[in-house]
Amino acid sequence: MPGTTWSLAPATDAVRIARLGATTLMWMDTTRLRFRYVPGTTYPEGSPATTQDRSPASWVPSMVAAFNSGYKLSDRVGGFEYLGRTVQPLRPGLGAFTVTRDGVLSVGVWGRDLAMAPGVLVVRQNLPPLVEGGVVRASTSDSPRTWGIANGNSPRANRSALARLGDGSLVFAFAHDVTALQLARALVSAGSVDAVMLDMNRSWPTGFVYRHVGGAVVGRRIDPRIVRDPSTYLHPFKKDFVVVAVR
Repeated sequence: MPGTTWSLAPATDAVRIARLGATTLMWMDTTRLRFRYVPGTTYPEGSPATTQDRSPASWVPSMVAAFNSGYKLSDRVGGFEYLGRTVQPLRPGLGAFTVTRDGVLSVGVWGRDLAMAPGVLVVRQNLPPLVEGGVVRASTSDSPRTWGIANGNSPRANRSALARLGDGSLVFAFAHDVTALQLARALVSAGSVDAVMLDMNRSWPTGFVYRHVGGAVVGRRIDPRIVRDPSTYLHPFKKDFVVVAVR
């Protein structure tokens, strides 16, 4: 992104951080990273879970970053499939991300870019695409509820999203006190081709980077305005999240 200053994450240069106005971007080189989906202990509601999903020792030793997933399934904003089980039916045309058994994370539109295939462990949908084909899909005419009910029906909230760039790399975005339109515009200016909205409201959007010091794992917020502590994903958490590790 021309004119943007990127700082390296502590553990790897395959993760980089930049600030773009109210939005902080975490860029991830998918050729050098693998991804792990961890279901929450409570949400998504009805999600199956493995023994490893409740064992931090299966992800903490290798994690270099982590970020939040999507809304509760009770918000009825998309489908969810995990470990071969359809927890909530998938819907064509919605924004989604998938994670495979080999740790490949993909972002796109379900039924256009993404489809069920051998090796796919999880499909997580969350609203229509926020960015589609490089075009912002949010607009000034959106109601406060179009992209999720925020802070007592306010159009502004802390928001997060996951986007695919033209070169295949990914960007997680945390934005403080913004509309969906502002977040979408920031992602397009960063070169996003497709983007899916993730979680929102005061404390749910969370992006962290980690370094390993001796036997300890030390986390840092990618933006100081993130409410939750970096230790949140060192343990099973009530909402689902994505772990980033070096291949």
